[in-house]
Amino acid sequence: MVEAHAVPGPARDRILEAAERVVAEVGAARLTLDVVAQAAGVSKGGLLYHFPSKESLLGALAQRYVQSMEQCIETAKGGISEQDHSRDLKACIVGILGTDPRSKAMGAALLATAANDLTLLEVIRERLVAYNQELAASNADFARAAIVTLAIDGLMMRESLRISPFSETQRVEVVRELMKIADESYR
Repeated sequence: MVEAHAVPGPARDRILEAAERVVAEVGAARLTLDVVAQAAGVSKGGLLYHFPSKESLLGALAQRYVQSMEQCIETAKGGISEQDHSRDLKACIVGILGTDPRSKAMGAALLATAANDLTLLEVIRERLVAYNQELAASNADFARAAIVTLAIDGLMMRESLRISPFSETQRVEVVRELMKIADESYR
């Protein structure tokens, strides 16, 4: 059972945070509005005020996922020189595969969204299309840069599913190699 947490802030945010915890702790199959309401410390009516259906809650989780990943990438850019031609691609590596513990929970939330209704992933699909267009318009070797983004997605999904076979040392080596390929993509 997912415990309620006394999280200050707007009820909508508490509900979304609770939904992330539910998915991370008990899995997407057990994501119900009743369980999320209990975990958020709100009544079911209070939850329904913000999210009239499970689909609307999952859609909001998908939107939150996109915003969180964009924020992680923007934060990562701050640690990379503006003169580095591969800055945006490296920021994706660091931002998405970084040590932010929320990213694994968000990946699990994404899986919950996909497991219930693929149409709810449209916000994520739109962001990926926009990023792909940005990548194609850049001066990167598109194929090499795209391979880096696919590797990021693959590692993130394996870790979200808790099926990654990599030791921490191996993971560090993989991320280091992705950074190297990112550099090579802009030569």
